[in-house]
Amino acid sequence: MGGIVAAAASGSGAGLTVAAIIVGAGAATGALGLWESRRFGRRARQLERTASEHRLYALAEAHGGTLRVVDAARDLQVASDEAEALLDGLVDEVRVSMQVDDEGEIRYLFRELADDRAPRIRVEATSPEAAEESAVESEIAKKDLTD
Repeated sequence: MGGIVAAAASGSGAGLTVAAIIVGAGAATGALGLWESRRFGRRARQLERTASEHRLYALAEAHGGTLRVVDAARDLQVASDEAEALLDGLVDEVRVSMQVDDEGEIRYLFRELADDRAPRIRVEATSPEAAEESAVESEIAKKDLTD
């Protein structure tokens, strides 16, 4: 190794070539290390985001399908603005939507997890003739009650 450094220091062509190779290899190794570090950092952030999303879905299920920012911040132990950013990132208006109540508080509705508290109404499709007959029968029934 000392001979290589001495050759590079002497300014000979072979020494400069060896020095250039060493410097190039060092630079390539450093660039590769930096690239890997960034890649691992992105992957770590993605995994953290996915874990937070899973925790938000579990929390939403425990809250009947709706969440407030304060609920998410408290459970995830993060600042309110970070919890709000996570919740906003889930809003797609299909599975998760944002609703503002009369007091101006934002609630995030997880549609697949929401409690079905409102009664469901079933509507049957009928032909126009059947609907007309039903209306006539209702009128006759009303007249019979008033007579």
